[in-house]
Amino acid sequence: MARRQGIHCEGPARPDLAPAVGLDTKKVRIVSGPVSLRTLACWGVVIFIAGFLHGRQMSELGTRPAASGSRESAPVSHASTVTAPAQTKESNASVSTVTIRLVKFSPETIEVRLGQTAEWINNDLTPHTVTSQGTGDLNSGSIDAGASWRHTFTQAGTFPYYCTFHPEMNGTVSVK
Repeated sequence: MARRQGIHCEGPARPDLAPAVGLDTKKVRIVSGPVSLRTLACWGVVIFIAGFLHGRQMSELGTRPAASGSRESAPVSHASTVTAPAQTKESNASVSTVTIRLVKFSPETIEVRLGQTAEWINNDLTPHTVTSQGTGDLNSGSIDAGASWRHTFTQAGTFPYYCTFHPEMNGTVSVK
């Protein structure tokens, strides 16, 4: 008789134990052998499909529109700062966009005009922040996945920033 994988049951294992427990006990042995080619093929298909779906999800991150959870920072006023006139409605042309995707700011460096707004859109799976390195007024707090944050620059200069959750994420805003 050839052995097969699975569970093999035999008759009573310990006849002296059966009356004490009141059960008809049996000896159970788990038989294991080499994995069949069919099993390997099935697991290969499952892993391929899981990888395909994961890759598809990651590629759709950049095409998904950001949720309407947008926030704007309050402009910071400094005594020596020249402020631009307030705009009642901003056109999309006056907003520079930085996309957060795959744990990176893209583009890493942007140039804006004085009084112009920059928007960070989080198209990643995890929350991120836009936080000034050293002194500065960039402090977005947590930007959830699918949300965005805006900041209007009221002084000229170069403003390096990073993500407090992922310190390797860096960017720079140059205001002219």
